[in-house]
Amino acid sequence: MNKKILYVGIAIAIVVISISVVSFNSKTSLPNVSTSKYIENNLVLKQKLSEQGISMSSPIRLQTPDDIQKYCSFFADNEKQKLVEYCTSTELKDKNGKFLGNIHMVGLKDVPQMVLVLIQTDPHMSQIDSVKRVFDTTTQEFVCKCWADIKPDNFPNIGDWIEGLRHFHTSDTKPHSKSKQLVLEGKTLQLEITTNNEGYLWQLYIYN
Repeated sequence: MNKKILYVGIAIAIVVISISVVSFNSKTSLPNVSTSKYIENNLVLKQKLSEQGISMSSPIRLQTPDDIQKYCSFFADNEKQKLVEYCTSTELKDKNGKFLGNIHMVGLKDVPQMVLVLIQTDPHMSQIDSVKRVFDTTTQEFVCKCWADIKPDNFPNIGDWIEGLRHFHTSDTKPHSKSKQLVLEGKTLQLEITTNNEGYLWQLYIYN
C-alpha cells in the first residue's frame, strides 16, 4: 500500500523545520496485542472524519528504530525521542480524493502520547475549511468537546484560532509561525504554519 507522508522535523518548544513529502510502502497490519489504544483511536477518528467528508486511511505502523528515526523523529530532546517506541501514520483525502496530509500518533507501545496532524494547503489556502474540520474533529476526540465552554486564549472556536494564526503568518514574510501553547483538559495544544513550495503546511500538535 503506497502512502504519502508529509514529514516535519520538529521539536516541542524548539522548532526545527525540515519538510518533505515521501512515499512509504507497508503491508503490515496492526497487531491486536498491546497496541489496542492506537487501533481504537484511529478507528474512532476515521469514523468522525468521514462524517465531515474527510477520508482517512487505515494506519500503517512504524515501530522499528530505523522507521521511527526516519518518519517519527519529532523531538529535538534525545531523551524524549527515546521514549517513542511506536508510531502510526494515516493518510487524509478530501471528498474529491485529493491528498490533504497525515495524522501521526506516537508514544509507548500501549498508549499514544502525542498526536501530530499535518495538512498541506495551496498558496491560496483553498483547503482551509478542511484544515478547520480536521483540527476541530481531532481536538474533540483527543482532548475534549469543551472548547466552546472554556474558550482558551479567548478564541470562541478552533476555526477562529486557525484564522488568527493565518492572519498573523500572512501579514509577514517569515517562513514559520506558531501559536501560543494552550492547555485544555490537561493536554497541551499548539498550532503552527510553514510556507513551503506547495503553499502552506499546517501543523497541529496535541501532547500530554
